[in-house]
Amino acid sequence: METPGAAAPWLVLGLVLGALLPLLAALAGAALRRRGAPGGSPGDAPPAGAPVDDLPGFLEAPPGSAPAAPVRGAGWAPLGGAPAPAAPLPPRVRRERTGSREVLVGMALAAVLLVGAAAAVATGRAPDGAAAEGTRPGPTTPSAGAGARSVTAELVFEGLVLERHPVGVTVAVPRVRLTAGGGRATADVELVTFNCLRGDAPPDPAAAGCTRSVTEHAQLSGPELDVRLEGGVLRVSGAFPTWRRPTGSPPVATGRVYDLAVTAAPRDGRAGDGPEAAAGLLELGDERARTRDDGASTISYAG
Repeated sequence: METPGAAAPWLVLGLVLGALLPLLAALAGAALRRRGAPGGSPGDAPPAGAPVDDLPGFLEAPPGSAPAAPVRGAGWAPLGGAPAPAAPLPPRVRRERTGSREVLVGMALAAVLLVGAAAAVATGRAPDGAAAEGTRPGPTTPSAGAGARSVTAELVFEGLVLERHPVGVTVAVPRVRLTAGGGRATADVELVTFNCLRGDAPPDPAAAGCTRSVTEHAQLSGPELDVRLEGGVLRVSGAFPTWRRPTGSPPVATGRVYDLAVTAAPRDGRAGDGPEAAAGLLELGDERARTRDDGASTISYAG
């Protein structure tokens, strides 16, 4: 919805066009009427088909009289009477330049200039409105900000299905490190993958005889990472793009992005000071994986 300040330039443009169009129509009509007025000049010659008076010739040579003898040496005598004088051509009518074309061109240029000026005024304020809309603060993400306790978690999960194939599945064993506090949060994810000739993910793919495959890495922080710390429960979520680290080569993006959600809390449900055993859950779509029971997962609070 436009604000009154943003709509004012367009109102000015509409008023200018509304006042300009009737004026242009009136000027164009006056120019056309002036151009269509008769422009003949007085004293024009009669049309070419007017009758010629032959009375003088009749008096000089009446019917039955002998023609006058030709003068010797004057050349060939005419065989007939003297030809009638040719009718004079009508004088060319000089059209007076009324200037209607120049008037119309001038009006068109003036209209273009006025419309352009009004459009410039209307659009001159558009970037301000767009910038104001673009800088509108978005929804804040609850996080472990200033004044909240900082927390660090090291989590090792059981295997979960990362990708299904016509024969077997690709299973990942996730390792997640979470740090949150002081208004900052970061999540580092490592996905150790295995190819298993079965339809589900075993808790320990290596012990189940699955074949080790590549390891994918991901890191997310800042606004892209949603962090929530409520009581002693830490929950982070986000879209994690992954990459691989070939031996002796720079990281290579895999082109895959995983929507992960991780929840971690002390195993006994009480948040104390210093590291303690942690329990957690990792969610990837419909797949779920819990932390292993070997004590490898820890969580630590401070502040």
